[in-house]
Amino acid sequence: MQIDDPLTETEDVPGAQSLTRGIDLLLLLGRSAPLSFKEIQDHLGLSKGSVHRLLSALRSRRLIRYDRQTRRYAIGATVMSLARGALDRDATVRACQAEMSRLTQVLRVPCCLYVSDDDSVFVLDAADPAGRTVRVWPRLGLLDSPPGQAILAAQPAGRKNEWSADLQRVISKARALGYVAGFGDPLFVAAAVRDGDGTVVGALCCQFDPAGTHPDALHMAGQTIREAARRASHHVGLTQRLNEQVIAPRPDAPFRGTVRDTGRDYVGESPSWCATTGRLWWLDVLAPALRWLDVGNGTNGRILLEGLTGGLALTTDEELLLTGENGLSLFHPGTGLSTPLVDPESHRPENRFNTVGVDAEHCLWTGTMPLDNLEKSGTLYRIRPDLSADIIVSEIYLPKNTVFSQNGRRAYLTEQDPTAGHAVLVAYDLGDDGMPCARHELFVGSDEIGQPAGLAIDAEDCLWVAMRGGWSVIRLDAHGQLLAHVPLPVPMPTALTFGGPDMGSLFVTSTYLRLPPGYNDIAPLSGRLIELRPGVTGLPPVRVKLERP
Repeated sequence: MQIDDPLTETEDVPGAQSLTRGIDLLLLLGRSAPLSFKEIQDHLGLSKGSVHRLLSALRSRRLIRYDRQTRRYAIGATVMSLARGALDRDATVRACQAEMSRLTQVLRVPCCLYVSDDDSVFVLDAADPAGRTVRVWPRLGLLDSPPGQAILAAQPAGRKNEWSADLQRVISKARALGYVAGFGDPLFVAAAVRDGDGTVVGALCCQFDPAGTHPDALHMAGQTIREAARRASHHVGLTQRLNEQVIAPRPDAPFRGTVRDTGRDYVGESPSWCATTGRLWWLDVLAPALRWLDVGNGTNGRILLEGLTGGLALTTDEELLLTGENGLSLFHPGTGLSTPLVDPESHRPENRFNTVGVDAEHCLWTGTMPLDNLEKSGTLYRIRPDLSADIIVSEIYLPKNTVFSQNGRRAYLTEQDPTAGHAVLVAYDLGDDGMPCARHELFVGSDEIGQPAGLAIDAEDCLWVAMRGGWSVIRLDAHGQLLAHVPLPVPMPTALTFGGPDMGSLFVTSTYLRLPPGYNDIAPLSGRLIELRPGVTGLPPVRVKLERP
């Protein structure tokens, strides 16, 4: 039996012979089919007694297992659990999952996340258009594979003199294009992913059938993969920061509501009820996708969007107004046609627009935030029906979820306090011109109760707040006094809105991508849409009324 030796050209560490031999055995079993005692002994070159002691020690910790029928040894449950936990905690994996899923749906081919290991690259995670299929992805050379070359191309040019002339040409072309296209069998296209500091952490790579893929189509796919890698790079910065999210203790009170069967969202946001269609619309920001639910019959679906989209508002027509990395646009769910409107921050490509609220004058309140979600300031805008824009706050951190009192004289939104590390629910008193004239902090988040996120107003002019990290939504009066606390089966609710035929349902979106490590198993319903019946009703959303030319 030919077995690749995982420890070629390595040196033993003095004084750690037994440990080194045990690691050798684990690496051997991890990179081969199950082996017999004799095969292990022959490969390691040890005595029977030594091999027996190593196997017994590793079996005692469930690092390896023994099949009595085949009389062979293989990797055990503890190693599998360690690997699963490491993947669950890995910021790069978690940040790239949304983009890999999206690429498989758009390109209809498998997508892998490759990372480098000395002179090779290997698959850390993968997505397949066929769903959960079992595949074996072999290691590839760092220098002679598209994912390896994409990783090299994104690194500083200091190693250029170490490369052959052919590799230098490939790297130079990759730097110009932003991706590597490998014309072999199969065809590969790969683009590098960076973390929040600009360090290369891996590469997204898609595999194509050479028989049915034209070179022009391959380069079109390269542009799509390049943009996905760019978005994933921003997600890595986002996920690294969100790993610091503190989850409050889970409430003891039982959950009294309904978890809708709409599947999981990476980051659900911006729910809005449309009485005309009987549908609830919302966004999965990092898919990115437009989601919908027919509340009457339970049917639901998703429509993939071109760029990161954080805000959604109903208009007086069939179109929806969307805000995101390309500014403001109109989107027709029936035709899929997107019409760009305006981008007040076209000069700041590192920013994107977030959630949107509509005031009594049909003006849009929407803020910007950095794509990487780091602690940088954005701007809060008020955009009029003629698309002219006023700056409300020139420097503000993560403004989102603006809602308005029934008399239109007060605006509520959440902001992030970068110095204190918590979110704040803020109220702005509005003047006769609709612009803020005074600011009040109503409610401050904490590790014990969670951070205020999504907002909704009920018919009694009270605020409902989704508490990110707090397993709950709460009800506050106009002065910020707590009136009710409603437990949820998910720790990270993101946004909420009233809806349903009687406006008596409170729909709550949530996220699972933003969970700290280990919480996917603790809170498996994370990312799902939740419906509550809080005993009060809401008001229909104000629709956008644009002045069309």
